[in-house]
Amino acid sequence: MIETRPPGLTVTLAERPQAPNRLRTDVAALAGRTRRGPVLAPLRVQGWADFRRAFGGLVAGALTPYAARGYFENGGEAAYVVRVAGGEAAHGEWPVGADLANRFGAPSYTFVATSPGMWANDATVTIRYLADGPAGTPEVDVRVRVRDEPEERFLRVAPDAVAAALAGSAFVRVGAVGAPAASGVPAPAAPRRRSWTVTLGQGADATPDETGYHAAVRALADAEEPALLALPDLHGDMDDGAARAVTGELLDAIADTHDRLIVLDAPREVSAASAAIAWAVAWPQRTDPALLRDAALYHPWLRVPDPLGGASDPLRDVPPSGHLAGVISRLDRERGAGHSPANAQIRDAVDLVEAFGERDQAALYQESVNPLRCAAGGGLEVWGARTLDPGPDWRFVAHRRLLHRLVRAIRQVAEPLVFEPHGPELRLTLVRQITSVLLEAFAGGSLRGDRPEDAFSVQCDDANNPPDQVEAGRLICDVAFAPAAPMEQIRIRLSLAPGGLLEVVEQ
Repeated sequence: MIETRPPGLTVTLAERPQAPNRLRTDVAALAGRTRRGPVLAPLRVQGWADFRRAFGGLVAGALTPYAARGYFENGGEAAYVVRVAGGEAAHGEWPVGADLANRFGAPSYTFVATSPGMWANDATVTIRYLADGPAGTPEVDVRVRVRDEPEERFLRVAPDAVAAALAGSAFVRVGAVGAPAASGVPAPAAPRRRSWTVTLGQGADATPDETGYHAAVRALADAEEPALLALPDLHGDMDDGAARAVTGELLDAIADTHDRLIVLDAPREVSAASAAIAWAVAWPQRTDPALLRDAALYHPWLRVPDPLGGASDPLRDVPPSGHLAGVISRLDRERGAGHSPANAQIRDAVDLVEAFGERDQAALYQESVNPLRCAAGGGLEVWGARTLDPGPDWRFVAHRRLLHRLVRAIRQVAEPLVFEPHGPELRLTLVRQITSVLLEAFAGGSLRGDRPEDAFSVQCDDANNPPDQVEAGRLICDVAFAPAAPMEQIRIRLSLAPGGLLEVVEQ
């Protein structure tokens, strides 16, 4: 893109993109509807502005953009986004004309939107041709205008380079139709200037279905960096049975990786505490309970500012998964994956769809539904940190995410050792590197015990590597650790001592 500027100093500060890092546990992935963007292809974005450039901004028919905005507003730095459904791409014809075909390379071109959907309907592409530009050569100015998007300008482009120049457009691509006249055939006299305006149309949005969501699940499972997964539009696009099937497939797909957490939403109509509890209790009956250790449910939905609603309807109800993924991401970087993502304020939300009293909050939490509450003087905050696992071993989000962090770190140090000769040196190297990872977790307070040997153990010797395992080319390393337990209840005893002194004793 070339733009004319007045004389002077121009300084452009470019943000350096962060490279994907499989060791991080603060990166989320969101799958659902977006205004535009690639379909079923995970795309990494950094910040809300980057999301808008790739997928467009807020749109009335989608919740994923609101979830993405909430994710970044709550401290998320990077996210992968999977657009679930596409449709038909808007397009329009540009009749260059036989008199200019030789200069442009074709008598006609087609403009096609870069991604399917209604977003590009009524978009206009204005082309202005000059036979003698300021440099004395033919040149073309192109302007692309899309509703609710910044205008794009491609200035002083050579006529036969328009398609190449617009390859940098976020909105349109150009394809030639036909060929110029054969050599030796006299061309009509070319005009000195001409302008065209092409309007795109016939773009259509497809309705997401189970096929699209199952494909999105595979895309999410294949993306290695994300450690937090969310499907904000799922319950709006599917009935409850289909939504549970999609979620169950995602749980099953990530079970073997042991390194990511699904942040779940209940359906919008499930708002009361009793309804949310009944919906959550049904999960172990619908899927393998062991898979639920990688899922955390937060409730209720949030009310967030909605610029699309205008003065008459300034708020919109959205599922909390995007906002909560942002909270977890922020606390991950501030405190570490082994600390409970709770007692934290929720940004970019002004109210709850349903307010729960203390009794309802206790009932929700007892059934592993993490309630969101409005604290006096503290705004909206997270008031829970449990997974949906019905067993006691992986009840807490902090414990599961600590495992996710350790698995990623151990995988990073262990994978380069594959194909090394199986001997004492390899075992010692593996134990040393895994121990360094666990020592880091112990120093950060994520493990329980006064000494490292009380907090974890790493075994890789003849006892768990018998000769038949060695001959089969397998190396076994057993790792055990004791995560620090979150403090869910604090009991304080008050006693009135002689002389009227009030004593406070923590228990």
